[in-house]
Amino acid sequence: MKKAIIFDLDGTLADTIEDITDGLNGMLREYGFPAVTVKQTLDNINNGAFELVRRSLPVEKRNDDSFIKEAKIVYEKYYSRCYNIKTAEYNGCGKALKTLSSMGIKLCVLSNKQDGFVKEIIKRLFPDIPFSIVMGQSEIFKTKPDPSSVLHILSSVEVDANDAAFVGDSNIDMLTAKNAGITPVGVSWGYRSTDILLENGAELIVREPSELTSIANI
Repeated sequence: MKKAIIFDLDGTLADTIEDITDGLNGMLREYGFPAVTVKQTLDNINNGAFELVRRSLPVEKRNDDSFIKEAKIVYEKYYSRCYNIKTAEYNGCGKALKTLSSMGIKLCVLSNKQDGFVKEIIKRLFPDIPFSIVMGQSEIFKTKPDPSSVLHILSSVEVDANDAAFVGDSNIDMLTAKNAGITPVGVSWGYRSTDILLENGAELIVREPSELTSIANI
C-alpha cells in the first residue's frame, strides 16, 4: 500500500479555471489588452504564474521579461480578489481524501499555483482533511516538473519514493512524478486529455473522484 500520495490542485482536486481567467482578464483590462477565454487559459496553464501571464499577453510582449514580471504582480492583484469565488471541489474528492486518510496514508498537495492561494483554497474546500504538507509555487523550489519540491515533501513525511504516488491532470504532473521516481497517476476529469497523460508516463488513469481510493494499492 502507498504510504504517501501527493495531489496537484488545479484540474485535479478543484476546478479553478474560471477564477484564473477572471484574474488574467483583470490584468489584461488594466493594460488595455484583449481578454482571454477560458479555453485559452486552459491551453496556457500548468507552468506557473510567470509563464501563464507570458502566454496570456499579446505576442509582442511575450519576450519582455521585465514587463511580464510587472504584469504578474498586476495579475496577482486581481486574482487575489477572485481566486476563491468560482473555484470548487470536484465532487467526490473530499470523500475519497477522507477515506485515504483513514487508511493511514499521508496526503500532500503540490501545485505550480502561488503558495498563498494554494493554502487558502485547500483550507476552504477541504477543511477536514489532515494534509501533511500543502505547497504551492515559491522562491524556494523550481516549478514542476522539476522534482526538488516532491523530494522535499517525501523527505519531510519520511516516505521513500517507491511508496509514494503523484496524482495530477497534466503532462507536467506525470513528468514531475517520473523525475522524482514516484508512481504517476492521471485523472481524466481535469484540464488535459487521457492521451496526453498516458504519453507522458501515467501508470494509472482514474476516471471518477470516487476511484481515487484505488491509488492506495497500486
